[in-house]
Amino acid sequence: MTVSRAMLEAFQRDGYLVMPSVFDSDEVRRMGEEADFILELVINSSLCNDRQSGRLDIRQTASRQMIVRKIQPIIDLSLVLAEFSNDARLLGPMEQFMGDTPVLMEEKLNYKQPVSDGYDFRVPPDDDRFPIHNDWAYYKMNGYPSSIISSALTIDESHHDNGPIQVFPGSHRQHVEHDRVRNGLEVPEGTVYPDDAVPIHAPAGSVMFFHSQLIHTSTPNTSNGSRRVMIYSHYPAASDMGIDVRNGPIRLRESPWEWEYRRQRDAGRYVDAFRVDATG
Repeated sequence: MTVSRAMLEAFQRDGYLVMPSVFDSDEVRRMGEEADFILELVINSSLCNDRQSGRLDIRQTASRQMIVRKIQPIIDLSLVLAEFSNDARLLGPMEQFMGDTPVLMEEKLNYKQPVSDGYDFRVPPDDDRFPIHNDWAYYKMNGYPSSIISSALTIDESHHDNGPIQVFPGSHRQHVEHDRVRNGLEVPEGTVYPDDAVPIHAPAGSVMFFHSQLIHTSTPNTSNGSRRVMIYSHYPAASDMGIDVRNGPIRLRESPWEWEYRRQRDAGRYVDAFRVDATG
């Protein structure tokens, strides 16, 4: 895909760019099927082993609704989503934005997906919003450069009611040190103003490219459905950061538990308690 001069200038000015309907309905359907498979795998592995997977970020709202905020990392669990991470429709524009060959450094699937409250995940009351932050506040802890660019691919339509990403245009030009809050990192109060946030409403299959220093957040999902966004983050090859520095330890730690769950299930000693089509 070719990025026009106007698109490049918009990305440089605003720190993000939305390309609607990049992937077709069949590709989006395949992504959704993989998202369901991963959700079932990670939740059933947690229930079978009586421990919450380190991949699973799940919250309980004040009304006691359980909602999966995200699962990270994921491409070691899905060949389909691993292959999409190398798709030219993502890497082509990204290469033009960063002026170098993109190298994958992180991937996560933000679900914002309600599940039954019958599962005993011992989490404090919370909602599924993400704090007002930029991603480099996390990445710099591992020595990554600020020139990382992410692609957020909408598996579901992103609309007003399901907690869309909200961005603060132009906020990528200078990094702001973050405060530590209970559910992550957040910019100090007064850094940005909520009224300046731009919600990203886009049909399924769209892609938003954004700079790692772009300040963003999201509102809670108040719909009955999910708001799944597949996010791939790439750094420029010139930085030579190595392979899977940030998420590799999580994959190594969680894989034995996932295999144990599969052995227990295949032997008939555990029956899957969670199915996506039963979440309501």
